[in-house]
Amino acid sequence: MRIILISGFLGSGKTSLLIQMMDYLTRQSPSPRIVIIENEIGSINLDSRMLDGKGLTMREMLSGCICCSLLSNLASEITHTAQTLAPDLLIIEATGMANARDVITGIHTSVDESLYSSVQSIVIVDASRLPYLLERTPRMVSRQLEQLDAVLLNKTDLVLPEELGDVRAALREVVPDARVIEVSAENGVSDESWAEALLQTETGAE
Repeated sequence: MRIILISGFLGSGKTSLLIQMMDYLTRQSPSPRIVIIENEIGSINLDSRMLDGKGLTMREMLSGCICCSLLSNLASEITHTAQTLAPDLLIIEATGMANARDVITGIHTSVDESLYSSVQSIVIVDASRLPYLLERTPRMVSRQLEQLDAVLLNKTDLVLPEELGDVRAALREVVPDARVIEVSAENGVSDESWAEALLQTETGAE
């Protein structure tokens, strides 16, 4: 079972991109076994309604964040999913408050490694808001980007070409070696971009 963690600040476009990613993955394989774990701070998960009818297995973890209060629950959920559903791919969409590093570390330390083949982290960043977030909450942004395999720089359609260069440079200051894929969920993501984002590279825990 391959695990992919999708994280990013609230409003970065995680669910919209996740739906498009599911379309891409289902076109690559005629009958992929995919399970999605959806995490939200509140007790009602409205985003899951957007995934209904996609032929996917949905599981929800509400009223808490999977990098802290629900971390042990996440490990139990991953174990249960692997043993009962045996999916090819488990996708975890984290709440905007989650820190990818803590989630990845928790998986590596709390889930039997025989149950999964790899753990990958993709962080969604809103290109139109990144400068503001770096100015107001630089430490929080850095923590969001501490451990990842790829950055999807979303909403590039909302940024002027000359501004996008500044956004790229600011992002590179935080994650100089990261694989950055520029996309627009509004305009649709190309298969080439998804292939690059989903390259199978293992995210290790330090």
